[in-house]
Formats: sequence, structure tokens, C-alpha cells
Amino acid sequence: KSLDVMGSPIRIQFKEGENPYANKRNTLTPTQMRKRKRLMKHIKKNK
Repeated sequence: KSLDVMGSPIRIQFKEGENPYANKRNTLTPTQMRKRKRLMKHIKKNK
């Protein structure tokens, strides 16, 4: 593929294959969980 982009020439390589993160669930840190819980409370309150 060719993109009309000015500047340094770059090469993009598209690879085929399986996603290594397909079955891996993102585990949140305690701080992230607290923030998410707080935000969800506000979202539920506004509905």
C-alpha cells in the first residue's frame, strides 16, 4: 500500500496470525478498580 505522506520513508508490514492477548483478561489495579466503581456509580445515578 502507498500513503501520500511527506517526510521520511517508512515501511509498514502487515502480519497475519493469532492474537496473543485474545483470551487474557485485563486485571485492574486496586486504584483503577476504585476509580471505575466511583465512575459507574455516577453513570447509574444519571440514568
